[in-house]
This record gives sequence, structure tokens and C-alpha cells, in this order.
Amino acid sequence: MNTNEIFKNKKLAYGFTSLIGLAFMSFVAGWVFLIPIATMAFLLYGYTVYSKDQKHRISVNYKPSEAMKAIARREMELNKEKDRLMYEQSQGEIKW
Repeated sequence: MNTNEIFKNKKLAYGFTSLIGLAFMSFVAGWVFLIPIATMAFLLYGYTVYSKDQKHRISVNYKPSEAMKAIARREMELNKEKDRLMYEQSQGEIKW
């Protein structure tokens, strides 16, 4: 049996095309079903770990003191000054 007779065999050709079809259908099934299922499983696992962590978390509410308010005001003033200087520097001149 030479090579020409092997490729003329119809059953072999059908087997090869069915393997290609099987590979394509496996890819499509994996893309459509398996990847979303795996994604949902990972999201569900992450949510359960997150919710367990939330149970053991302590939340503390406090009112800012006058010193904290003064520090916040000073930081806002410094940010405004920095923004003003950056704007003036980008214009090429510094105004006082």
C-alpha cells in the first residue's frame, strides 16, 4: 500500500476532519461554558473570603479634634499655594 492509496481512503479523510471538528467544538465549548463557569467560581470564592473578613473587622467612629481640623486646614492652604505656584510657573512668570 503506497501513500497515494492512504490519502484516497475516504474513511481516513472523514476521521481527520472529525478530529478538526472535535477540536473546534471543544474550543467553542470551553470558551462558551468552561471559562465563564471558572470565572464565576473564582468570583464566588473571593466573595466568601471577603465576607468572612468583614465579620472580623472592627469599625471605629471618632470626631476630629480641633488640632486635627487645624492640620487639615493648613494642608488645604499649602495645596492651594502649591497649585497657585505651579500655575504661575507654567505661565512663565511668578506674580506676588
